[in-house]
Amino acid sequence: MKEGEAKYRGVFEKVPGSGVWWIVYYDQFGKRHHEKAGTKSAAIKLYGKRKQQALEGKKLPELLRKPSVNFGQLLDDALAYSKRNKRSYKTDVLRIASLRQWLGSHPAEELTPREIENVLARAAEKEKWAPSTFNHYRSLMSLSYRLGIQNRKVRSNPARSVTHRREDNNRVRFLTDEEKKKLRKVIEVKWASHMPELELAINTGIRKDSQYGLTWDMVDWKGRMLDIPRTKNEEAIRVPLNTLR
Repeated sequence: MKEGEAKYRGVFEKVPGSGVWWIVYYDQFGKRHHEKAGTKSAAIKLYGKRKQQALEGKKLPELLRKPSVNFGQLLDDALAYSKRNKRSYKTDVLRIASLRQWLGSHPAEELTPREIENVLARAAEKEKWAPSTFNHYRSLMSLSYRLGIQNRKVRSNPARSVTHRREDNNRVRFLTDEEKKKLRKVIEVKWASHMPELELAINTGIRKDSQYGLTWDMVDWKGRMLDIPRTKNEEAIRVPLNTLR
């Protein structure tokens, strides 16, 4: 607290330095409540209002009497969204199951970036995650909150404030000419009908899912390019088409 700044009982900043202020108070029945207010001045005014309502014996606004939404409910919406829109749905099912186990019962509005960071960091250390895996879990949580905001179940997305880990785990690997010869020999003997698939894989380097999802409209014959609108990472890519060798 800065010098000369007055301290107001029942008004506090849940995450120091966040600029988001909360109030805590007791209603006319002695039940304790927490409520997010926004700025400090708004929190001071709201605290005074709730105290006055308690003294007058007024009922709390209907919104405050609604049961809080737990994070598991947000995960339900994220899972449904993933099934409709994401190619990574099968992987999302497993990751959402883990998130539900760790945080599903927590009130969604009360989770802080620090709490989320700690949960994911412990799992990353225990399971030896790559940075990309940590980021996938973070993204799933952020998606859950984003959908929650759209559906008016929550008002903020704490997962957005969790630090994105730097990814440096890509591996570039090229087959040698000798390795190509061996592969072609085996495929030609045992699965000759699949030789075109092997040639496409060798000469483009695209992922299996992208290769088997190709359609003719993705081929730019004039520019000699493959235009893949969505990959495993939900990104569009352009792949040069070279001469078979």
